[in-house]
Amino acid sequence: MDLKNLKEIGLTEGEISVYSSLLDLGESTKTALAKASKVSPSNIYDITNRLIEKGIISKVEKNGVAHFSAVNPKHLLNFLEERKNKIDAEKELVNNLLPNLLLKFNKTKEKVNVEVFNGWNGLKTVFDNLLEECRRGTENFVFGASKGDVEVEKKADIFFPKYSDARASKGIITSIIFNKNLRNSERVLEITKNKNNHAKFLDQTTPAEIMLYKNITCIIILTNEPLVIRISGKEVFDSFKQQFDLLWKIAKS
Repeated sequence: MDLKNLKEIGLTEGEISVYSSLLDLGESTKTALAKASKVSPSNIYDITNRLIEKGIISKVEKNGVAHFSAVNPKHLLNFLEERKNKIDAEKELVNNLLPNLLLKFNKTKEKVNVEVFNGWNGLKTVFDNLLEECRRGTENFVFGASKGDVEVEKKADIFFPKYSDARASKGIITSIIFNKNLRNSERVLEITKNKNNHAKFLDQTTPAEIMLYKNITCIIILTNEPLVIRISGKEVFDSFKQQFDLLWKIAKS
């Protein structure tokens, strides 16, 4: 009898082998059970004890010799019910601990000043975090927005308008200084369709894009596998924000 699907309810391979053998044998001693289940005799007592604890098999002593047998398979439902109750209790325990765990996590998180994200998935993670962290009315600032490498221009033309729409739809206000090579591009036209996105242009090309929000500074290098350096900290943010403000004054609409 193949009972391998019992793994799904938490039984190990050894437990399934022993239980299956007992269903076939009826009552069995340790020696006969080890032979039938192909489980090492040294492991039989450990496995049978676990199955007894789960209420799936029983044990009786006859003339000082242990005999094992499977109980009614309906007891599997009792085992599942007990397992569910245990999981519910553990869930309640975690819920009670969660406020303190989050407090410790956030304190630790504040100590992490620099993070690096690679590739388009990394870039997606950064922008998803921005959407999660920023509420309606939050301002974010971008300067040095460029076409990127020739190989990535098409991907960028899809990626950035998509996330600009998501920001604008959430009520996040974005001010962007594009490099001159993006003036009149389809990407800019898509991004600036929404009134929450404000654009200006700088008559030069900068090597990297800087994105600022909520004391977070992201340095985005738009190559075939984008690289994002995310820096947490008010001082760094304020420094780059001053630079943005100066560039915004000289940038052209």
